[in-house]
Amino acid sequence: MTARTSSAVALLAAALAAAFAGACSRLPDGEVHVSVIDHISMAGDKVLLRGAGGSAQIGPDGAIAIDGGALALTPAQQALGREFYQQAMGMRHDGVAIGKAGAAMAGQALSTVAQDLRDGNTDQTEAKIQAEADKLEAQALQLCRRVQALRDVQQRLSAALPQFEPYARISASAGDDCRKR
Repeated sequence: MTARTSSAVALLAAALAAAFAGACSRLPDGEVHVSVIDHISMAGDKVLLRGAGGSAQIGPDGAIAIDGGALALTPAQQALGREFYQQAMGMRHDGVAIGKAGAAMAGQALSTVAQDLRDGNTDQTEAKIQAEADKLEAQALQLCRRVQALRDVQQRLSAALPQFEPYARISASAGDDCRKR
């Protein structure tokens, strides 16, 4: 195996690790709890946010509750809540797709390496693996764009609804930080 192939296999290992790095847990009532960003998670049809010792929930209709109390929202505030919800759920969808693609890529790459080693034809192994890795990278960049979109709506929601400010914890550099990884 060449140094370039070793590099591709290392990339594959990183992709596989990322595929299984998502945080999921099962709650006592059997409901699955999926973490999107450290302080944002999903449970059922709600986006849950933690901040300042409290919690907020956003429903699919954009309704927002803080510490269990529903807020009276203007139509514009509710529309922002709905947009936040949609972006967060989109992140969950993108993350699941990346996980599945990473697992499929890992299996395909291992198969490719094994077959190419068996056939003594390793000249194209790295190119084959790199082509798959490039597809996975494109999906990861989509997820990074989604992080930035979620941050943008978070900022607009915080400006329109001051009670949401303690839950607006996605940093300004989150999208860039994501792309750097």
